[in-house]
Amino acid sequence: MSSPSAEEYEAAGLYDPSAPDADDRLRLLGWLQAMGVTVDELRSALDYGALSSVASDRWLVPGERLRRDDAIERSGLDPEAYDAYVTALGYEPIQGAPDGEVGITEAEIDLLASMEVLTGLFERDEALSLVRVIGSALARIAEATISLFLADVESAHVRQGGSEFELAQTVYEAVQLIEDLGARLDPALRRHMLQAAERTRATTIDAVERFQYRYAVGFVDLVGFTTISRDMSAEDLSAFVGRFERTAHEVVSGAGARVVKLIGDEVMFVDPDPNAAVDAGRALIDTFSSMGDGVLPRGGMAYGSVVLRGGDYYGSVVNIASRLADAAVPGELLVTTGIAEATDCEFEPAGRRMLKGFDAPITVLALPG
Repeated sequence: MSSPSAEEYEAAGLYDPSAPDADDRLRLLGWLQAMGVTVDELRSALDYGALSSVASDRWLVPGERLRRDDAIERSGLDPEAYDAYVTALGYEPIQGAPDGEVGITEAEIDLLASMEVLTGLFERDEALSLVRVIGSALARIAEATISLFLADVESAHVRQGGSEFELAQTVYEAVQLIEDLGARLDPALRRHMLQAAERTRATTIDAVERFQYRYAVGFVDLVGFTTISRDMSAEDLSAFVGRFERTAHEVVSGAGARVVKLIGDEVMFVDPDPNAAVDAGRALIDTFSSMGDGVLPRGGMAYGSVVLRGGDYYGSVVNIASRLADAAVPGELLVTTGIAEATDCEFEPAGRRMLKGFDAPITVLALPG
């Protein structure tokens, strides 16, 4: 089948021969059409501002978007299980999906069907909990990848006056890099699973129930961040957050502890060894204190029994550590007596504090400044 003519592109609202970039647009349309993109798809992409990424979008999730009933039949799952897995994975409707439906593709059918294997190991509710963690982690990886590409590659291309056709080629070439990424990530996943197994074996309190573990938990946040962020440009704020995240991971890992998550301007970290956790807390306070930028760190730490669920940590020890961070003054790291008694570190008495959510005051100590 021959390619549409310039006149046909113009009639479809895809091409304006009088536009300054008319030649570039025509090259882009011809390139996309040669890749099998239909005029209807081009119009749809133009309507939602994604003409330069339509080729990469098709490559990321190729194939027909199936109706729910067809996908259920092909997966062999019962409707309730199918819907539960789709929801747990965080799937949303994508371009080309039937109206009001997610639009599962053939390539995703095997994935959904394989989720049922988890019920051979776990109760269904527990299996769904794990699938939610997987979906959340994949969504975060995807968001981080796309936002970095837009900020570091696409925006730079636009600022430098790059053409629409060149941008489309750049986007398409970029998504090719994820080919076989899953297989290449397999060794890293296996290592993280071994590390998690070793941590939990070393910290298990109840060998039967396997719910409670003994950890040192810490929080460090930045006082003044909210104030300075109001006056930052989007570019400056992005750079600041990137520097904060990078520094937090480097400092905590360098001390032998582990970052659990970053929440805005706050980092949560843990370690089975209270000494390593205190080293991480001290290093965070020292490092962020020297960064300038109009912010100062403060932190809180506690040690004891925690509940480990879905890759996160819960319980009064976690809550106390968080509240101590809130109660600390800039430059201060407050800890519980549990931390002080379990480490070789020197601390100074810091009185008793009433913490939000706790009925009685808690005796706290501070790391010497």
